[in-house]
Amino acid sequence: MRVPVAPRLAADGPQPARSRLVFDRESIEWTSALTVGDLLGRVPGVFLWRAGRLGRPEPANFRGRGAASVEYYLDGMPYLAVGPDSLSVDPALFALSFFDRIEAERWPGVLRVRLYTRRHDRLAPRSRIALGSGQDGLKMYQAELETRSASGFGLGVAADYLKAPVAAGTAGAYQNTQFWVQGSYVRSPRFGVQYQLMRSDPDRDVFSPVAGDASLDRLEGRRSDMQARLFLGSGADASGPRLDLVYARTGWDSAGIDQQVNQLGGFASLRSPIMSARAGAFYRTRWTPLDASASFSITPASALTLALDGAYQTHDGGRSSRWVGARAGVALPAGLTVGASARTGRAVPIPSLAADTAQGIGELEGTVGWDLGWIAAEGAYTRTGAFAPAAFQPYAPVVAAIAPSGGTEWMTLSGRLSPFNWLSLEGWLSHPRNAPPEGLPPRHFAATGTIRSKFLRAFPSGAFDLKLELGIEGWGNGTLGRDPFGAPVFLPSETFLRSLVQLQLQSFTVFWDSRNIGGAPGAWVPGFRPARYSGAFGIRWQFSN
Repeated sequence: MRVPVAPRLAADGPQPARSRLVFDRESIEWTSALTVGDLLGRVPGVFLWRAGRLGRPEPANFRGRGAASVEYYLDGMPYLAVGPDSLSVDPALFALSFFDRIEAERWPGVLRVRLYTRRHDRLAPRSRIALGSGQDGLKMYQAELETRSASGFGLGVAADYLKAPVAAGTAGAYQNTQFWVQGSYVRSPRFGVQYQLMRSDPDRDVFSPVAGDASLDRLEGRRSDMQARLFLGSGADASGPRLDLVYARTGWDSAGIDQQVNQLGGFASLRSPIMSARAGAFYRTRWTPLDASASFSITPASALTLALDGAYQTHDGGRSSRWVGARAGVALPAGLTVGASARTGRAVPIPSLAADTAQGIGELEGTVGWDLGWIAAEGAYTRTGAFAPAAFQPYAPVVAAIAPSGGTEWMTLSGRLSPFNWLSLEGWLSHPRNAPPEGLPPRHFAATGTIRSKFLRAFPSGAFDLKLELGIEGWGNGTLGRDPFGAPVFLPSETFLRSLVQLQLQSFTVFWDSRNIGGAPGAWVPGFRPARYSGAFGIRWQFSN
């Protein structure tokens, strides 16, 4: 029996085709992703600054924007960078098992990643366990339980533990214990309250490049993210007007840092089958006292979708950000789609950096797509304006700065081919047409080939599912940034191979993920070479009722 759940705190109206990538729970489970960063690596144009092994930093650089490349939202609220690194969020620190849906919303010069925790909509309880191991004593443990009652009360709890030791004689061991708890009362879609808390206790030792004296600082502390929400609506199917009132608190404690950021405000929204409008305002106790936003989207005809988005923010030190963005998509015959997006205004990329000032936003993108189901292709032309990016703080001893870039034109190609229902090939290529900016390499590409079969002749029930996947990622020679003395940090061309073997029997899954199977000598960040055949293997088992 299904029961109502709290609607997602998101601008969930119609969106132009190809404006975002959506990973639901099934696709998350069936990718080779072990972290949120792994998923972002599937977004065309994203380059992860990986430090060579699981548990180490892997911030994402998109369109050469450095620490301002990605904006993260946890259940509709901004996920703020706090603690020792207050410039950018490290997606390697998220517990991927907590999320039921992840959306990567693409704008020409920024990537918005929306993380949604699980929502259990059945009276039958659901539980899940996962166990994993790997090279050098890697250990992974995950457990989850969700239950709802007919009276409207719900409870969800989950825990995730990752321990990534290192080989004898080396440094950089990592472990993280995380948990999530959610309590709710949702008697109908018209009214509900929800409370949730997510806590993380990362502990990563100091580690150094293979060659060199620089060491990356230790990360140790406790982060907590709490959200309390009340919603009032009028429609049984989430349509009509709705009011969401939210109080959120983010805290970090340890490593000599005690930070707390409180957010209080709400959203007023209106939803119909073809239209969505939302306006919201929040007061924040640190860095950005006022954060106001508005969005509107409509599908006036079956082949046309229009969307507007804008924000006004005030920051400490008398600074402010204001911008507006627009997107449109048109569906044509024969599987063709045409889209465009643009943003203009001024914004402070890193409000937590007191010396950071507003920079102009002037960017646009045009896309053409073709999709017949078994074959699909997309081409995008993007133009971004001049930008002075901030470097990623965890790598400051190695890459202390990223040089400002001028206006850049980008060409991005992506495609998918599935000639048979058991075979698929997909990949993408991103390349700046003029001088490539620092922070990510030119001619960056990624591709996967997948064989997936249910052996229906032997298992007509469909309970058996086998997946064999081979992935490749590579790039040309580039410059990652500047070292503490101002000298360029060159990034040589490299190609990495990765494999995944996954077998599912009903709700029981066995997986084996192996990275750098070709033993490539290079690295995403010079000096932090990944070990050969690093990765993980284990099981996942989900139960209902």
